[in-house]
Amino acid sequence: MLLLAIATVGSAWSAYQVSQWNGIETDEARISAAFRIDGSREYALATQIVAYDAASVTQYAEAAVAENTDLQRFLLETIVRPGFLPILRDWQAQVDAGELPTNLLQDEEYLGDLFAKSTAADAGALAAASRSEEAGNNADDYIQLTLFFAMALFFAGITPSFRTRFPKLLLLSGAGVILAVAGSLLAGYPVA
Repeated sequence: MLLLAIATVGSAWSAYQVSQWNGIETDEARISAAFRIDGSREYALATQIVAYDAASVTQYAEAAVAENTDLQRFLLETIVRPGFLPILRDWQAQVDAGELPTNLLQDEEYLGDLFAKSTAADAGALAAASRSEEAGNNADDYIQLTLFFAMALFFAGITPSFRTRFPKLLLLSGAGVILAVAGSLLAGYPVA
């Protein structure tokens, strides 16, 4: 009876843990998807800003080549993004010094700032996906453990069906060994 009780409680506990870990897996997968959506939105926004800045630079460069200072001032005051003004001023200083300005798409600081939110969201998505996978693996481990407890229940449960001592001892021994294996596995599994 003790083996039956232990196997029943172990089986119920394992099934409960499977349910808990599956819930965690689902929650983390949902979090990962939300991060991916945010990351895609932030990436699209950053890409649009780069295109806008590139168009602003083109207009400013045309005005500078044409020496149209009124248009340059208008572009700086109304068209160029405030966050892009320092970069444009650095470029103008490079041109005034006779240097070739840094290519906008090769400026790691500029791109890093614009795509920082997208990069952070992607990192969050990867972390949540990893946690989801780990929770799924834990649920799988507990499913395996549930099967061990079910085998022990079966062996211990059919013992009274036999009249002779040897098969009963053999089945009870098998149930005991299976419970010992299940117990040692259970000791190493995380609890949700």
